[in-house]
Amino acid sequence: MTTATTTAPIPGHLLSEAAELSASLIPGVDRFRGRQADDGTVPEPGEDDRRLLTRIRDEACAWYRRQERDDQAEALAADIDGWLAAGLDTRPHFARSRDALRAPANGSAVFFLAPLQSTNSAPPVGKRLECFFALRKEPDALPELANSFPHPKNNCQSLILITGSAGFSHGNCLVFFPENVAAHDKITEQPYAMFFYNKMRKIHETYALPGAAAVLTPESLPRASTGLDADVCFEARAIWGYLHDSMHYQGLWPFDQHISLKMNWFVGLLEEIKVDAKTVLACAESGVVPFADEQIDMVLLERVFRYPQADDATRNFDSGTGVFLYSWLRERGALTGSPANGGLLHMDRAKALDALRDFVSTVEKLEAEVTTDDAYRTAAKTLVRRYLPAGEKGQRYGFTEDQRALLRAKQGLDRLPPLTFGQAEW
Repeated sequence: MTTATTTAPIPGHLLSEAAELSASLIPGVDRFRGRQADDGTVPEPGEDDRRLLTRIRDEACAWYRRQERDDQAEALAADIDGWLAAGLDTRPHFARSRDALRAPANGSAVFFLAPLQSTNSAPPVGKRLECFFALRKEPDALPELANSFPHPKNNCQSLILITGSAGFSHGNCLVFFPENVAAHDKITEQPYAMFFYNKMRKIHETYALPGAAAVLTPESLPRASTGLDADVCFEARAIWGYLHDSMHYQGLWPFDQHISLKMNWFVGLLEEIKVDAKTVLACAESGVVPFADEQIDMVLLERVFRYPQADDATRNFDSGTGVFLYSWLRERGALTGSPANGGLLHMDRAKALDALRDFVSTVEKLEAEVTTDDAYRTAAKTLVRRYLPAGEKGQRYGFTEDQRALLRAKQGLDRLPPLTFGQAEW
């Protein structure tokens, strides 16, 4: 197994800052978020709510200024003052805080506070007040890897979450984007995209591995991503993230030039599988990607066996990609056997790679044949519906009987308490 070189990435002064934030500010944020509805409003707000938010404002702004982040302090104060003036029973508008945030340099810390959506976190999830304190740590291998796999518009940041409010310190939220921030306007560009990759190891081993073990025979279960050291898992996941994002900007219909089209549910589903498939193939074929086997197995286990476990799987975009890919692998002989009566399936890793090559070819052929956005959307929906049949009203699709094998571990996993993360998770 390849080994990473970094073993103690969190400097002592950042741990001290985290302790300060955790002593007063973060507990106050958690108390306030507990008073909010999912749309960010505070139902029947009282003077206690106003006092608490005012204290949070003063503490956070003082912290920002001590760190010479006056722009963030001014933006946060203006956003909170505006909300207090409008009434806490109105939806928050924190565009100034969103736009004042700058991506940290590699090796630097970042702190952010605003009402925002902490995707895939432990319930309740909504536009609730949250904060996080994290260290940017790009993969050691990235500069050399970028020579072989250049990214024309890389704007992603790999982070180590040090501490944060409940939306980040509990549950499976791995991402933070500017569009997650509660605001009345919509962003026109994405100046940062932050990923808390140190959370990956616990998420992967808690959910993805049991999900796969409930479906696959023991000898065919992918294991290269099991039991990784913390720094290896972080580096592997961060490289996966870099390769995945770079693949979005390639081909005939690059993401940045067709954002609206690629946000279509059917088009986007094929796009996500395609870029992950190309990432896996880069790992398998190039001979230059570090932690290649770890990434291949991590992608397969996460995409196929963890994502479909979501409570809202038949509405959830990522879940749909996993269920689709499961049936695609089944159809091409990469997953064999009958799941009836609890039967386990055998995964053929070589055939799985062949199936991913076939998928990339299929989608790229579709992209070469269509000439308009409408034609692309129609062709994408036709292809997706071959594997994800229409579901009940309000659902994007429904599980077939064969696909329901993916849910075998769900009941047991649902009984687990939400994962918690902090300084010890490195």
